Amino acid sequence: MANKQKARIPLVMVHGMGGGVGLWVQSIDELAAKRPVYAFDLLGFGRSSRPTFSTSAQLVEMEYVESIEEWRQAMKIEKMALLGHSLGAYLASAYALKYPDKIQHLFLVDPWGFPENPKPDSERTRRIPTWVRIVVKMLSPFNPLAVVRAAGPWGR
Repeated sequence: MANKQKARIPLVMVHGMGGGVGLWVQSIDELAAKRPVYAFDLLGFGRSSRPTFSTSAQLVEMEYVESIEEWRQAMKIEKMALLGHSLGAYLASAYALKYPDKIQHLFLVDPWGFPENPKPDSERTRRIPTWVRIVVKMLSPFNPLAVVRAAGPWGR
C-alpha cells in the first residue's frame, strides 16, 4: 500500500527561461503513466499572463515562489515531486527552501540562476562601448521571445 501511495504523489514540472509547457511534450505521456503529472507556464512565459514584477531580484524570486504556492493550493496538491529545468530548477529550489513540507522529491535539471547585476560604475560597465549601450537601450522595450510566444500554438 505504501508504494502505491508513493506512486500517486504528483509530479509538477517547472520549465526554464524562454520555455513553456511545450518543453515537456515528448516526456509527459511516459511520466503520466505512473503518476499524475502537472506542468504550467511560469508567469511571464509561454501563454501565461504578463504581470508587472518588482525591480528587486529577491522580491521577484519570492513573487515566483508565491505564484507556485498559490497554484499548488488551487490544484489542491498536498505533497508533490517537483521537477525544475534551468531557471525552473532555480525557482523549484527556492520553493523547496520556503515550503519543504510540500515537497516529497526535488529534481533539478540543469539548474542555474541570475548573476547579480554589476554596479553602473563598475569596470565591466565602463568597458562596454557607448554605441552598444545605446542599441541595448533602444531595444530594451522589445521582448525577443515575443515571436516564440506568438508562434506557440502553431509551433512543433
